[in-house]
Amino acid sequence: MANSLVMWLACAPGVLIVLYQSWLFFRRSIKDAPRVGLTDKQVKAAIRSATVTSVGPCFVMLTAMLSLMLYVGAPLAWLRVDFIGSVSYELQGANFTADGMGIELGSSAMNADFLATAAIVMSAGCIGWVIFAALFSDKMDKVNSVMAGGNAALVPVLGTGALIGVYSSMTLDKIYPMKNQVVAVFSSALVMAFITKYNKKANKQWLKEWGLTICMVFGMICATVTEGMGFLPA
Repeated sequence: MANSLVMWLACAPGVLIVLYQSWLFFRRSIKDAPRVGLTDKQVKAAIRSATVTSVGPCFVMLTAMLSLMLYVGAPLAWLRVDFIGSVSYELQGANFTADGMGIELGSSAMNADFLATAAIVMSAGCIGWVIFAALFSDKMDKVNSVMAGGNAALVPVLGTGALIGVYSSMTLDKIYPMKNQVVAVFSSALVMAFITKYNKKANKQWLKEWGLTICMVFGMICATVTEGMGFLPA
């Protein structure tokens, strides 16, 4: 049932909406680039950099998505990850559903009731930030101005601080309690520090574009090796 044609047809419209939004934002960005002073060369460099940089996160997302497919089937996993983009959130939703129903993920007790309930939990749990994005995305310039106290120079500082906060929230919970994931965090951080220091002199564009992907893959390899050697619990 979870992988039936009906589920594929039911989930396809949501994915098509995401694809349409991506195309719409891309077209609007290309159109507005000259208005904000960007040259064609800068636009092409930004497109190439964004495309390459997304390879690492997408690779990680696809590997984690395999676990979600085991619980809710390929169509629903395809829809949820494309719509929200957070496999960890979706896995939490499936886990909360199983806990609430008193069953274990991956067990034979995962029936049609679990599938329907998991779909509702995963969809309803993210409504808050979807509504916020729909209503207030076009007002974020005003929010930035208020937060910066009218000082335009503080806006990039706030953006940098927010980016640091995002990456910190994604890594700190992997450090404590200390498990094998900590190896991935620190090995990736060391490689990124090395790449950043080296590229200050070398100024290689490909390193700027592939740096994140290289660090993520290196971190996964190190964590896999140390887990296999039994240094830290998984």
